Amino acid sequence: MSEVLSRHRNVSDLEFWKTGTEIRAELTRYLMNEKKVPKRWRPIFTFPGVEYGIKLMAEITAANSIYPTTEAELQQRRAHQNEAIVACEQILQHLQWLIETLQLSIKDTESLCVKIFKEVNLIKGWRKQNKVQTPKNKGD
Repeated sequence: MSEVLSRHRNVSDLEFWKTGTEIRAELTRYLMNEKKVPKRWRPIFTFPGVEYGIKLMAEITAANSIYPTTEAELQQRRAHQNEAIVACEQILQHLQWLIETLQLSIKDTESLCVKIFKEVNLIKGWRKQNKVQTPKNKGD
């Protein structure tokens, strides 16, 4: 247990990762809930929606796996970060379509949408911190 009060804690360096995995899990649980999305609607809403969650984490993983030591690697990392933001926007649009089509309550997706907005801001902050890293010597 941390001895630092929660109001004094900073955002973790990998908060975007934690939030992304929470979004993927919550989105999957929501879309697989038969009370929310009947089985006959799964090919239209569930399968593509789960794919957006998978895409979000795939792009975050790809961006996080790049240690940019050149400008080209930095641009590649930013491209993956941008794609992660796009995946968040696609999830939001998909949820909006789902709610409008099946006439669901917006309250059901409120916590998920809050997490998605938070994730976009976390990824944008992470993207701003990008810079070309200089490799450290082994003798240091």
